[in-house]
Amino acid sequence: MSSAEKPNGGSRVILWCVPRTISSALTKCLSAVQDLEVHFEPYQYCFAAAAAHKASYGEDIPMTYEGNEEALAKAAQFVSTAAGSRVEPKRLAYGSVKEMLETATSRHVFVKDMGAGMLPCNALQYIPKGYKHTFLIRDPIRSISSYRKAMYTQFLQLGLLEGESADEQTYNVERDDKFFPPGYYMKELYDVWKYVKQHIDNNPIVIDADDFLAKPAEVLSAYCAAVGIPYSESLLKWDASMESLKTWKAAGDSLVFDLSNFYGRAMKSSEFLPPSKFPEQLTPDVIRCSEKVKVYFEEMYENRLRI
Repeated sequence: MSSAEKPNGGSRVILWCVPRTISSALTKCLSAVQDLEVHFEPYQYCFAAAAAHKASYGEDIPMTYEGNEEALAKAAQFVSTAAGSRVEPKRLAYGSVKEMLETATSRHVFVKDMGAGMLPCNALQYIPKGYKHTFLIRDPIRSISSYRKAMYTQFLQLGLLEGESADEQTYNVERDDKFFPPGYYMKELYDVWKYVKQHIDNNPIVIDADDFLAKPAEVLSAYCAAVGIPYSESLLKWDASMESLKTWKAAGDSLVFDLSNFYGRAMKSSEFLPPSKFPEQLTPDVIRCSEKVKVYFEEMYENRLRI
């Protein structure tokens, strides 16, 4: 079966997003669809490995695994330490991820990933063929403030912070998070959106997380119809246990479970809750980062799916 061919009535979908956009809860929700295979942030962990390799050796990481096993093994060690979870070196190669996604044979394949995962300048060539591209956005103040809190907690628990970085009030997400991309995730998502519009699909689907939480039934049903995933009202409530997550394919076999600071709430979720209140107290780094990327959010927001 070629990369563009799908099993009868099947679908191939990538959800590109920024952190803290209910993307993991949405992925858990869709896990209930029969014969649906989930791939969890495969390119994002390739990017983490690339960032580690660049910081250590001042050069770009090899994009394929064969012949570059040693370099990717070293990058995997760094990523495993920062994540607090073992990752597999071969799963950190862009070429391996592309091949894995193009040869998937399940009736439905759903990939949840970050636009920042395609940050290396030549990574866009590793976008798999045959997939429908969709995008999930959220107001940068909401997403960046939530991301900052989660990363601070993760790094603190792993003993990776010291001095003023170990104080939540003086922690600086730009300075203290080596994985925080220069476009604060939003610019990178925007760049992938623009690339898809120009080279793959001139009308990719964009959904806003707060729109989704305000009208989950309406937005989810419209989204599923647009991408070919079977929809039923039963998808709006799901098992709170973490059993379905055991089938997700990720850079490490226990990665999702080990990163509880990021995914814990989604792991234990059983339905979509109404949007939370807008953050009232913001740290200077969150304000600064949000201001720099709001123009990209606003353009994508104007092109969102409207219900």
